[in-house]
Amino acid sequence: MNDTQDEIFQAFIVALLQQTEPLPADVQSEFNKTDETCTVTDILRLTKLHPPLLAAYQKNRVWLVNHSSQRNKGLDVLPNAEFENNNTTTTETDNTASDISDLTNLPEIINKIEAKVQPRGLGKFLRKLLQAGDSVQTSRDTILLSSADGFAHE
Repeated sequence: MNDTQDEIFQAFIVALLQQTEPLPADVQSEFNKTDETCTVTDILRLTKLHPPLLAAYQKNRVWLVNHSSQRNKGLDVLPNAEFENNNTTTTETDNTASDISDLTNLPEIINKIEAKVQPRGLGKFLRKLLQAGDSVQTSRDTILLSSADGFAHE
């Protein structure tokens, strides 16, 4: 996998983790239909099925692209929260459909994903989430809960 594909998969996994409700049944059904050859095109199609997932994915993707660019330049990659809090001229629209107040530390979440993915690879990890009965809960159980092999409920 190349870096761009990894970033897209990671942004998708984090967006899934950030959902506060299970996916609608029709969306979950589409997730379950995704086979072992899950591609970037599949991920982009799936994100478009559920607006809160798409909004979270896009935000995470931008963060990962910026993070990657800064890391390659050797710059500090932590967001400047003071600037963001003091900058009241922003035109960004808050994603009020997805309350992710407990999952705002993207560097920490990405580190947890990377730690759990290493033995099996990002593609296999992603397929596990897509094939679950409740992809949102499985992502939370797998990434946020401690487990010896990184895969809860296996």
